[in-house]
Amino acid sequence: MSTQPRTLFYHLPPPAECLALIIGTLELFPFGILGLRNPAFFAEGYGLPISSPPSTTNSPTTTNDHQTKKALVAAIAARNIQNGILLLTFGLVLRDRRSLGVVVMAGLVATVADAVIVGAYGVGGKVVGHCVGVVNCGVVGGSLLFWGRGDALW
Repeated sequence: MSTQPRTLFYHLPPPAECLALIIGTLELFPFGILGLRNPAFFAEGYGLPISSPPSTTNSPTTTNDHQTKKALVAAIAARNIQNGILLLTFGLVLRDRRSLGVVVMAGLVATVADAVIVGAYGVGGKVVGHCVGVVNCGVVGGSLLFWGRGDALW
C-alpha cells in the first residue's frame, strides 16, 4: 500500500477560499470592531470624514448632527461585522465553497454601493479602495462558485 505524501498545500484550502477568509477577517476586525470603537477615525478611512463640532458653537443641533454622523458610520461598521461573521462561518465552520462564493458575491451589493457613495460624497482618492473591494468580491466569489468543492489543484 502506498500513501500519498502530505505536503503543506494538502492542508491549506485553495487560494480563493484563503482570500475569502482574509476578507472575512478584515470585515470583522479593522472594518468592523475597530470601526465601532472609533467611528470618526473609521469614517476618515472610508472617505467620509466626520469633522469635530466647533467648540464655539455647542448648540444642540450641531452636537446632534455630529452624533448622528458617528451613529451612521457605526452602523456601517456593524454591517461589516455581520459580513465578517458570515464569511468566516461559511469558510471555517461549514466549509462549503459554493455557499461561501454566494456570500462573497453578495458583497458586491455593498461594495458597489460604497464605491458610488464615496465617489459622490466622500474623498475622491478613497474610491480606489472600494473599487478594489468590488474586484475582490467578483473574482474571489466567482472563483469559489466556479471551483466548488471538487478543486483538483488542492
